[in-house]
Amino acid sequence: MMKHRSVARNGGGNGSWNHVPITTGPVLSTLQSREARSTLSMPACLRAALIPLDREDAPASQLTFKGSLILGGLGAELIFNRASDNGPRGRTEVTTKTILVPTGECLEFERRRFRSGVGGDPAAWVQVRDGGGNPLTDELFLGRLGQGYRPMDPSFTALVDAETFISPIACASQLDSDLTLRGEMTFLRGISARVVLRRRGGPLWWSRPATAVFDLDIVKPGQRILFPTQPIWAGDHGGALRSLLFLNGAGEPIGEEHLLEPAISPQ
Repeated sequence: MMKHRSVARNGGGNGSWNHVPITTGPVLSTLQSREARSTLSMPACLRAALIPLDREDAPASQLTFKGSLILGGLGAELIFNRASDNGPRGRTEVTTKTILVPTGECLEFERRRFRSGVGGDPAAWVQVRDGGGNPLTDELFLGRLGQGYRPMDPSFTALVDAETFISPIACASQLDSDLTLRGEMTFLRGISARVVLRRRGGPLWWSRPATAVFDLDIVKPGQRILFPTQPIWAGDHGGALRSLLFLNGAGEPIGEEHLLEPAISPQ
């Protein structure tokens, strides 16, 4: 089981953001939720360690694997069309950025303790894979287990499905000034770590076949992170929501622009 803490923040762009109170009123039209969905490559880092238990004669006989998954972050930019004072042709765009998964979000996984059945002082390697066993990194050399604590921090990308739902709170006009955003991110293929142990047999460790191999689950396929429901500000004068862009942790667009249908359906 993994534990995570999601934090939602509004902001981004070049200016500061002001809080606009959300008001409720009579619903004059049918309210519709709009959905944007995309499959993305999420940058991540496995910050973990392989720890041999204290046995001088056989340091690799019992091992503990523990750590966390660090995510690169995910955001969204909502684009509104707003009429200006120059008439119908003088339309301008208003954008609002929001954070869905903060950069550096940490997913801690339960420590794994296992018996290797390998005596002596072998060396260890680790490779990050998806849940289907497909490599996401090369094998990373950790060193001899007789040296104790073996840290690691390989970087890679994981395939995720991001889905958002934008819903009006109340509509008394044809403006989208009062909206909420919610959604989720799903790990499509999961993430695992393959630990390889090799006994030394000459000057080169790499020439030796694997003495023992262990596949440890980190994130199971289908595991989800929920985006907290948060209000979306369309600006002081409101506007009609046109589209949504997903953003990476640096605030740069990723994937295509998702055009959204009007939220108001006249009765």
